[in-house]
Amino acid sequence: MTQFMRIWALVALFVPSVLFAQEEPIEEEPPMEEEGGEEQIDYSQFVQTEENKAFCSSRIVGQRPIKLFSIGYDFQGAHSLTSNLQYPNTAPFEHLEDAVKDMADIRSAQGMRFAVNYPVISKNSFVLNLGVNYAETRYDFKNEITKGNAPLMRSLNENGLKSTGFTATVFKPFNSKRYMIVQAGLNLNGDFTASNMQSLDYLRYTGAVIYGIKANDRKIWGFGASRTYLGGALNYVPVYYMIYTAQNKKWGLEMLLPARFQYRRNINQKNLLLLGWEVEGNTFRINNDDDRYNLPYNDMELRRSELRFRATWEHALTSQIWLSAQAGYRYNWSFDIDRGDFFRPFGDDEPFLVENTLTDPIYFNISINWVSP
Repeated sequence: MTQFMRIWALVALFVPSVLFAQEEPIEEEPPMEEEGGEEQIDYSQFVQTEENKAFCSSRIVGQRPIKLFSIGYDFQGAHSLTSNLQYPNTAPFEHLEDAVKDMADIRSAQGMRFAVNYPVISKNSFVLNLGVNYAETRYDFKNEITKGNAPLMRSLNENGLKSTGFTATVFKPFNSKRYMIVQAGLNLNGDFTASNMQSLDYLRYTGAVIYGIKANDRKIWGFGASRTYLGGALNYVPVYYMIYTAQNKKWGLEMLLPARFQYRRNINQKNLLLLGWEVEGNTFRINNDDDRYNLPYNDMELRRSELRFRATWEHALTSQIWLSAQAGYRYNWSFDIDRGDFFRPFGDDEPFLVENTLTDPIYFNISINWVSP
């Protein structure tokens, strides 16, 4: 026998033995019943080894698309600002009511807005969304702003206001009906610029917890509590959450009270009309580094809060690209200045460091959005 034939003889003996040694025992197949010449499986022979558990989702039919990525532009029309020329507790003024008022006209206030909110973990039993947002407001004063004007006007004219933030939102269903939402966020807000960034010591923290019920595929609701700056100052408020679509699927409600409320009209699959209001607000540090405003303190924070009454039209350019156009009336709730960050409940009559008056303009907002399929 040649060397070549010996090798093939060994292979012929070795390979079958290996294959049969690794082969799993063949399980007995479930009995088949023959009917009409076709094999039928008798499912009564199968045994369920693990209980299947259903979980509710955070979405309902008819609701507006969830925005994953958004870039937009916000514009406020002409209005005016009245502020104290010199802050109290600085000579010669010792009391707020003694301060001299300074008024300036604002042609417009506008700026870009950017937001990302993406599900980094998406399971039936757990969803984690991470978000990043940025918004700016630049003020175009009709009057020339000089060192003789109020410090707030000089700050707004030179730097405007900027807000950047990060959020993490967890949606945790417990079963097919009950769920919990937990959200945590941090924001850096102020009159900072790219060349003069604000210290992370001025980070502000927010959070919310909602426990709720998904009643059916047209209604989800819940209640909870929030740590928020929407009123301008730090506050703790109860919240009520609901998204509802009528049985005919032509209209619905979307709300997170007291922050926002919207009536939704489902015109067709590509067009939505929303009517309602939303509260926008935060606390913004006014930077007095290097004593630029000649004031004896450097812990001033602008308590900015506004109520926006609005109409919004949302239109699908493609299945995942939506245009959003919004117009309405911006009502000023607060544009006052405090010292530092502290809890200020609604109705608190403690005087502000500076009480300003900002009149109310019309506004519009337009954005392009990449939405969840």
